[in-house]
Amino acid sequence: MMVIILMNKVLIIWFKDCIGMIDGTHVDAMLPINLVARFRGRKGVTQNVLAACTPNKLFTYILAGWEGSANDYRILQDALSRPQPHGLRVYDGKYYLCDAGYPTMPGFISPYRGVRYHLKEHSGKTPKNRRELFNLRHSSLRSKIESAFGTLKNRFKILCAKPHYPFPIQVDIVLACTILHNFIATVDPRDELLNVDEFNEDIDGEVAFENDTNLVDFTQNQSQREQTKSRNEWKTLRDNIAWAMWVDYCDKYNHGVTTET
Repeated sequence: MMVIILMNKVLIIWFKDCIGMIDGTHVDAMLPINLVARFRGRKGVTQNVLAACTPNKLFTYILAGWEGSANDYRILQDALSRPQPHGLRVYDGKYYLCDAGYPTMPGFISPYRGVRYHLKEHSGKTPKNRRELFNLRHSSLRSKIESAFGTLKNRFKILCAKPHYPFPIQVDIVLACTILHNFIATVDPRDELLNVDEFNEDIDGEVAFENDTNLVDFTQNQSQREQTKSRNEWKTLRDNIAWAMWVDYCDKYNHGVTTET
C-alpha cells in the first residue's frame, strides 16, 4: 500500500497519512417486484456499492449489495461495524479522503462545504483562500475513485446490463469485476482504459450533511459528546493541512502574502 501511495507527490506532501479514497457508486439491478421499491433511488433500481481505492485505481475494499436508496454514510457505518476481514479497516492516525456525502470524522476527511470543489469548478481559476486550495487538491486525488468506477463500468459492460441472475449473483458479479480490474491494473499498469481519467461518473455526489456534529456513529462505543469532540479534532487536522498548503502556495505564487478573499 505505501509503495503505491508514495508514487503521488501531492499525496505524500499534503496527505501523507492518507491510505486511499472512498466513495459509493450505483450498479443497475434486477429484482423481484416485491423488492423493487426498496432498491429504487435517484439512479433508478440499483445496488449501492461502497469502495475504497488507491491513487492508481486499485480497489482495496468493496461492499456491494446495499439498496440503491440507501445513504452513503449509512453504508459506510455498516462497513465499519463489520468484523474483519469483511469490515472496512481504519488505522490509527490514517484516513481516507471522501466527498461531502460523508462527514469529517476519525479516519475520514471530507472537503469544506459551501466552497467550490469539483475540478471543473476550478477550471481557469486560481484559489482565493485556504479552503479553495484544500478542496482543489482534495478533489484532484479523490477524483481517482470516480475515474476507477468509470473504468470498471466501461470495461465490464455487464455492470450496466441489468443481468437476469438472482440478486446474490449480481452482487458477486460486482466483486468479481473489481478483482479482475485489480488484476489488469497490476499486470498491465499501462492499460489504455486504466489511464483514461475522463470516466468521472457520479460527480454530483450525495446531499451533504448540513450539521455533521449531530450525527451519531453507532459503530463506536462513545457518547455523542465524545463523538463530537473526535470529529472536531479531525476538522482541526483538516484546517491545519489547509493552512500549511496555503502558506506554501502563497510563498511560491504570491510573494508570501497570505491574505484571503
